[in-house]
Amino acid sequence: MRLRERFQRMMYGRYGNDSLGTFCFVMYLVLWFVTMFFRKTPVQFVLNVVAYVFVIAYFYRFFSRNIYKRQQENQKYLQMKQKVKNYWKFLRLKFAERSGVNKLFRCPKCHQIIRVPKGRGKIAISCPKCRFEFIKRS
Repeated sequence: MRLRERFQRMMYGRYGNDSLGTFCFVMYLVLWFVTMFFRKTPVQFVLNVVAYVFVIAYFYRFFSRNIYKRQQENQKYLQMKQKVKNYWKFLRLKFAERSGVNKLFRCPKCHQIIRVPKGRGKIAISCPKCRFEFIKRS
């Protein structure tokens, strides 16, 4: 119990772990595992350097006292992660609709996914979310 109290006292005012920190640590573990397949090659050296950069970034963020800056970094990471997730979701939906009667488009303004019928030629598509109108070939 005494060790736990010391650790809590040491961590007071420090940032700790978040989504970006977890990503850095997981990337370190993945790279460390991959280096086992490249023994005694230059690739192993490069992968080790990249893995150590990730683990150093993880511990730097974990013990940092600049909480505001670490929160901003985490928010940027979460925004990028959301963009990637939305893009893959769009590709998955587009793949599922590839042989159907509809075609998927993304609104250029708000990025809402819009389903329109195939084979209608050039049509004006109006976004149901932001009411932006654009022309595409269906």
